[in-house]
Amino acid sequence: MKNYKYLVFSLIIALFGAVGCVEDEIFDEKGPDVATSTVKLNEIMSTGDPDWLELYNSANDDVDISGYKLTDSSQEWTIDNLTIAAGGYLTFDCDDSNIPNVSTNFKISSGGEKITLFNAAGELIDEITTPDMSSQVGLTYGREIDGGNNWIVISPSRGAANSNVNNPPVVTADPLTEFTDVYAITASDADGISSVKLVHMINGGVNSIDMALVGDEYKTTVPRAKVGDIVKYYVVATDNTGLVSYYTEDGNNNPAEFTVQGGLEELTFAGEEAGFRGDVTFTATPYYPEQVDEIRLYYLLPGELQDDVNDDKTKVVLTQDGNNHVGVVPAQNTDDVISYYLRVEYVDGTKTYYPLEEEDADGNVISDFNHDFGTTWPTYTVEAISYNDVVDQTVTYTAGPLTSVVFPTNPVPGTDINVVLAYTSTENIDEARIYFDVRDTPAYVKNNKVKGEDDASFTQTGVTINIANVDAEDEVGVFTGNTSVTGTKVTFYVRIATASAEYYYGSDGSMYLDDTPGGGTTDQSDDFKADTSLWNVLNVQ
Repeated sequence: MKNYKYLVFSLIIALFGAVGCVEDEIFDEKGPDVATSTVKLNEIMSTGDPDWLELYNSANDDVDISGYKLTDSSQEWTIDNLTIAAGGYLTFDCDDSNIPNVSTNFKISSGGEKITLFNAAGELIDEITTPDMSSQVGLTYGREIDGGNNWIVISPSRGAANSNVNNPPVVTADPLTEFTDVYAITASDADGISSVKLVHMINGGVNSIDMALVGDEYKTTVPRAKVGDIVKYYVVATDNTGLVSYYTEDGNNNPAEFTVQGGLEELTFAGEEAGFRGDVTFTATPYYPEQVDEIRLYYLLPGELQDDVNDDKTKVVLTQDGNNHVGVVPAQNTDDVISYYLRVEYVDGTKTYYPLEEEDADGNVISDFNHDFGTTWPTYTVEAISYNDVVDQTVTYTAGPLTSVVFPTNPVPGTDINVVLAYTSTENIDEARIYFDVRDTPAYVKNNKVKGEDDASFTQTGVTINIANVDAEDEVGVFTGNTSVTGTKVTFYVRIATASAEYYYGSDGSMYLDDTPGGGTTDQSDDFKADTSLWNVLNVQ
């Protein structure tokens, strides 16, 4: 026994000797210097609406905290003329609204952020970095004991003592609707979540569905109902201690309820031209397309009424095209305001309107839209076309009679397209003509011409030739377009003729001569006509 005691004592001596031979580890990192204060950060909500934080005064006396500052990672906010009572609490919203003594000029990141408290002298008196609370929606990060050192995730106790009382889960959710394919909610609890279920009932049948945690939310696919079905539902969340919460509150006894009504999933409408000009085509895509019997479009034109006395509306039954239904409102005049709505009728007789029409329990319409009153219908306006300023181009010449040509490069449809010619000659000017084409690949066509010599403005010094609204044809006489149609490119040249010669003028100031009418030998006309890159160009807006 003595030998055993000696051996143990020797081992202890050896162990301490070995430890003493190891160099001490140096821990260089230091926390911030914190001034002594009875006022501390006590609880922080970073997933709220709004976020908030709480201060606690552990002293037996009131403390004046005027001039104290709260900061997050980027902003500073000063408390103004405020006292915190002995053993009391003060809370401030953190919603970025910057209201004195009410709400700070910063929010608190749910992903975690450092919050700091300074006294009026600018001394640091408390700071804490919150953890990532994005999966703990509805819970707070607070001191386990008010003013104590240990911070934990707790149930909210704003303006009151922090507590470890076991509370049921915090459930945050939006109402489930007939159009919800995947339902998502958040459930949080300081003790952890055991399960979340969606209890879904269609016409009395019950389906209890486990919701899976995906990221920060619990999700599930929602069973599909039919138009006319009555759907009831509630969510039940259970924590690891067995406590439960419901959405909606008391949902197990009074589940939320709605009747499936259907309606339009998507509606698009547009004119043949921008601004609802021309025929306006409506394309409606309904929910539950396989159950649709008919979709109607109703509209009112300017001066027409729909009310208790008047029934001026026009009905259009939309044509089905797969899952879409298509109908047309005929073209109307500029600045006309057209009122409209759509009605979806299902095979069971259910009628749903676009816009959505809501009724109270007694069947009275309570929505802004009422299909019986045209003044509540949505509208569209046939817009006037907005054009760019017209830009004129001038080409000058030094050879032959023509001295200049001026024309608009971007004329507005429905207005004159005046090509102004100025010329001088010792001979009489017999002809002043414009030859043109409106095809993308232009070519000389003899019949595509406007004779300036037939215009009342024709003189021996100039003429204005209006080439607006002139039809064009191809080489065999087939109509190819009109010079005033939006988007038309008009390619043209000027030809001046005297008794002895014809003069052809290019867009670059060049002149091409044919003097054979006067007995000469030069004829450049065919080459010029064939090379349309030498012609002038204008584009109708």
